[in-house]
Amino acid sequence: MSSLARIPPSVLRFHNKRDDAWAAFNGKVYNITPYLDFHPGGEKELMRVAGRDGTKLFCMSMCDSGLFGADRRYKH
Repeated sequence: MSSLARIPPSVLRFHNKRDDAWAAFNGKVYNITPYLDFHPGGEKELMRVAGRDGTKLFCMSMCDSGLFGADRRYKH
């Protein structure tokens, strides 16, 4: 089993480009670069969280939409 690396905000903030986009959601960092072309809200919407914590924006858009039902793990 491999261990997960801790990515501090000071490192995350540098990954905010179209060809290198990372975002944090609920305490976990994801490489969102491959998903930019497929995001239902479009690349521009996803790039709003590139290089930062997108949990609050995600919850504003999705948590109360009914798409996640009673699952409140994403609550910020």
